[in-house]
Amino acid sequence: MKALEFATDLMVQSGQCLVTRHADRVVQTTPDEPNFWFGNRVIFKDAPFDAASLLAQFHTDIPTAEHICIGWDIPNLSRDDVAAVFDGSGLRVEQSDTLALRGDLNRAQIADGLVIRPMTSAEDWTQSEMIAKVDLIKDGAPERGMDDYLRQKTNARQAQIAKGLGQWFGAFDGDRLVGDMGIFHDEKLMRYQSVQTHEDYRRRGICSSLLCASLDWAKARAPDALPVIVAHADSDAGRLYRRAGFELAETTMSVYRPPR
Repeated sequence: MKALEFATDLMVQSGQCLVTRHADRVVQTTPDEPNFWFGNRVIFKDAPFDAASLLAQFHTDIPTAEHICIGWDIPNLSRDDVAAVFDGSGLRVEQSDTLALRGDLNRAQIADGLVIRPMTSAEDWTQSEMIAKVDLIKDGAPERGMDDYLRQKTNARQAQIAKGLGQWFGAFDGDRLVGDMGIFHDEKLMRYQSVQTHEDYRRRGICSSLLCASLDWAKARAPDALPVIVAHADSDAGRLYRRAGFELAETTMSVYRPPR
């Protein structure tokens, strides 16, 4: 894959998603996570010009999907061009920014009284799911299928960790999880995953501290790998990552529609 986002997506999901490569597209399916829209998608290699043909191809490639999710393996594809093609289709156009750390991380100290450690217990993971659920609902995600989706994501993450492909770190106030993030890697790339902080603990440096702990763990295993994270560069999270030393590397475009 040309795009860092898609290359690291497939790395993180190695062994869990099925990837079929065609001359003009890549079909990605995740049988154990049918509610994971961006794990069940078609990624085209050429710029879009006809929405109807692309949608028909998606339904041919993933006929059981109740959602639609299409991407383009073209770094820095114009959002306006994609939006024009899909105008009136009812699909949401999503631009993702991939930030990369090519120098040193600007390190942060964890807030007093908090401890960062790997996620280990069922209760740790349940708390992570609850934080994610609150944020997803606030972002307008449909509640139908959400609990199953979050449970499937936990199972997938635990399986990848058990294989030695990555680790998931939590910040704890006593036994209470107040923030967490994952990091996965191969020899060339490392990818941060699903950074989140409990709404009662924001703006206390928790995310910055988790960035440091995760990077230290991954760098000890893959010192030459390039760290990347996917977040809107001009969002609060994106500005935090840029203050930490990340820089915008490229953008990628997708369109999607949740199940009706």
